[in-house]
Amino acid sequence: MDHTAAPLSLNAPLGEAQYADLLAALRDEATGGNYVSGSLIRVEVPLVAVDALPWLQAQAAQTHYYWASREGDFEMAGIGEADVLVPDGHLDATGLFRLMRKRLDLRWPALRYYGGFRFQATDLSQHRWHNFTAFRFIVPRVEVLRRGERTWLAANIRWTGPDSLEQELAVLSDTLTQLVPVTGDVAIPALPALLGRVDLPDRMGWEGLVHRALEAFAAHDLEKVVLARETEFRFDTESTLDPIGLLRRLLRHTTQAYEFCFHPTANRAFLGASPERLFHRNNVYLQSEALAGTRPRGKDDAEDEAYANALLGSEKDLREHRFVVRTLREHFQRFCSSTHYDEAPSLRQLHNCQHLYTGIEGILKQHDVDAALVEAFHPTPAVGGVPRQKALDWLAEHEPFDRGVYAAPVGWVGFDETEFCVGIRSGLIEGNTLALYSGAGIVPGSRAKDEWDEIENKMSSFLEALRDGPV
Repeated sequence: MDHTAAPLSLNAPLGEAQYADLLAALRDEATGGNYVSGSLIRVEVPLVAVDALPWLQAQAAQTHYYWASREGDFEMAGIGEADVLVPDGHLDATGLFRLMRKRLDLRWPALRYYGGFRFQATDLSQHRWHNFTAFRFIVPRVEVLRRGERTWLAANIRWTGPDSLEQELAVLSDTLTQLVPVTGDVAIPALPALLGRVDLPDRMGWEGLVHRALEAFAAHDLEKVVLARETEFRFDTESTLDPIGLLRRLLRHTTQAYEFCFHPTANRAFLGASPERLFHRNNVYLQSEALAGTRPRGKDDAEDEAYANALLGSEKDLREHRFVVRTLREHFQRFCSSTHYDEAPSLRQLHNCQHLYTGIEGILKQHDVDAALVEAFHPTPAVGGVPRQKALDWLAEHEPFDRGVYAAPVGWVGFDETEFCVGIRSGLIEGNTLALYSGAGIVPGSRAKDEWDEIENKMSSFLEALRDGPV
C-alpha cells in the first residue's frame, strides 16, 4: 500500500476502496513473502490524528485492548484478536516467549503481543477470573496506535497457509467495515447508581490478618508480607459496566502510569493505571526499579513536603524499600555483565500518593531471557514478600481471595523489546460489579489501621473516578 498517500481519517466510515487497499496489501504481503505457518503479517497506514481511547470506546466490538506507555510516547487501542496464546497443556512460559519471537517480525517494531500472567499460576480457584488463565497474550486484529506525534491504523492477520488466507481476510474485512467513525467528542456516560460496597477482608478481618502476619515474622522466618484487599462495588444495572469509559474516568485522576485495559469477553475486563515498572528490555539493555514505601499527597505544599520528609525519614518504609532494592540488585548481578543503580532512594510523586523510588539498569549477558526475567522478577518484594516463596505460601493460605492478574506482570512483547509493569492500581469488571485491588507491605512494626488507610489512599484515583458525574 502506498504510505505516501494522504492519511486515512476515522472521522467517517472507511470507503470500500480504502479497506480494499488494506486487504490487497496484506494479500500481496502474504503471497509474496516467505512465511512459515503461524507468522503474523501486518500493514500500517498513516492516520489523521485521532484520540485513541475515545475512538476505542465508540467501537462495538466485544474485545477491546488498550495500552499506553508511562512516558506518554506510545499508545495502542485495539479491537479483535488476530492471535491468542494461552496455556494448552504444552505451552509453558519459556515456550510462550519462544513462540512469540517466532511469530513476530523485525520489520514491524510496533507489532506486539499484549497481555500478562496471573499472580500465582496455580491459583485458578475463582470463577471471577476464569477468562484470565495462567497467561494470556493477544495481537489485536485492528489497531489505532500513536508513536510520538504520529498516528497509524494497523491491520494484522496470522498466516497459516494459502488455504486460510481468504478466511483471515474476510474476518478482517468484516472488522474494518464495522468500524464506528468518531465525528466529535465521545461522551463518558454517568455510572449507574451504586448499590453497595463490600471489602474482603473487612476491617475486623484485616486487623486479624495483619496480626497473624506479625506473628508469622517470629514463627516462620518471614521478614515481610504484602497483604492485599478486594473491594467490590455493585451497580444498579443489568448491563456490563463499560471498561473503556471507566478507564477514561480513571485517567482523569492519574499521572505517570502505565495505562491498560484487557477486555477479552463481553462481561469481563481487567483495567488499571500502574506506576510501577517490572522491567523493560531493549535488546540487551535492561531497566527496572524499586517502588516501595508510601505516603499520601498533601492538601497544600507545606503538608505535601511534610509527608515527603516523613517518608524519606521513616525507618519502617526505608527498610521495606531496601528489601526490594536488595532483591533487584541480586537479579541484575545474575543476568547482567554490568549494572548501575541509584545510591539512595528519591521520591516518585503521583496524583494521589508518593513513593520511595530507586532506579536500576544494566547490560544483559544475552538478550533472549524474557521468560527467565519474568520468573526471577515476579513477584517483587513490593507485592509478595520476603523471603519470596515463604511469603507466597503464607498468602495462599491466609489471603481470602484469588488475586488473579492483580499485581502480576502485565505488558507487551515485541520482536526485540519487552516491557512489563506490575498490575497494581487495578480492577476487574465482571458484569455490573467492579472489584478493586490494592495492597500494603507488612513488616515488624506495622499497624493495621495505618495499612488499611494506605490501601484506601492507593485506591483513591479509582474512588474519585467513581464519584465523577457525566463527562
